[in-house]
Amino acid sequence: MAEPSDLAEFLSGFQHTSPALTGDIVAMERVALEFCEDTAANGCLYVEARFCPGLLVNPASQDEASTDDILEAVLRGLQRGQAEFGVTVRVILCCIRGLPHLNKDVLRLCEKYKDKGVVAMDIAGDEGGLENSESAMFDKNVVATFDEARRLCVNRTVHAGEVGPAKCVDQALSLLHAGRIGHGYRILEDEELYQKCLKARVHFETCPTSSILTGAQPTDIFYHAILKFAEDGANFSINSDDPMVTGTWLEQEYDLVRSWGLNETHIIRGNLNGLRSSFLPEVEKKALLKKLYNVYHIHMD
Repeated sequence: MAEPSDLAEFLSGFQHTSPALTGDIVAMERVALEFCEDTAANGCLYVEARFCPGLLVNPASQDEASTDDILEAVLRGLQRGQAEFGVTVRVILCCIRGLPHLNKDVLRLCEKYKDKGVVAMDIAGDEGGLENSESAMFDKNVVATFDEARRLCVNRTVHAGEVGPAKCVDQALSLLHAGRIGHGYRILEDEELYQKCLKARVHFETCPTSSILTGAQPTDIFYHAILKFAEDGANFSINSDDPMVTGTWLEQEYDLVRSWGLNETHIIRGNLNGLRSSFLPEVEKKALLKKLYNVYHIHMD
């Protein structure tokens, strides 16, 4: 995307790539491998990549690849890529707003592959149209799925408060028991909720470029929500969202937030926040944190 629009337009980019991958496990393994190559080339130490296997099933194929086949192909590609390029990559599987029939299978896959590279589940999709809604931000199917995920100790992150109201963040935390919030910029509309999140150290996965392209951050507002998060010492990280749509990787995202006024301390703090709030097991997390501390010349007790 070259110009700001809305979240629906941002997400529409996937209509061009999904058909080339749907049902093709060879292609998906290759994409996963090359994702690791790109990630390493862009200086990343650790990445949690997310997608929805159910959107890549081809029901018209006689030799239909199942969602298990698709996920296993991705995990094979990531395993090869990690060994070849020295980056650590894990997977978050997404439920999709408006497609409740996928939720049960997403949870099943999260549970089945929990120790094989899948570290969490998410719900993503367009929040547009929720602004004036008096009803629940998440339907009963989603709430039930995330309740079960909590019972099964499956980690949870939720896209909320990107273009939807602060109420989305509130319900993501109270109803879906989210461990992290995807984007969350609109939480600033509810000062009481924002203060609760600051106190609880709720992690916000911010994405500077996409926040402009999706209209999450209106271009006529100079003071971006990310600047407020930084000013208040919020627990947030800086992410690239989707490089295919934004045309950016992390370095370009850093350049953008620098142009808004953030400095290297904010960026380093964001990286440390991101890794500390990652869904890795503690032993693996500590090992990667040690690497990051060494890069930044930070003494670790």
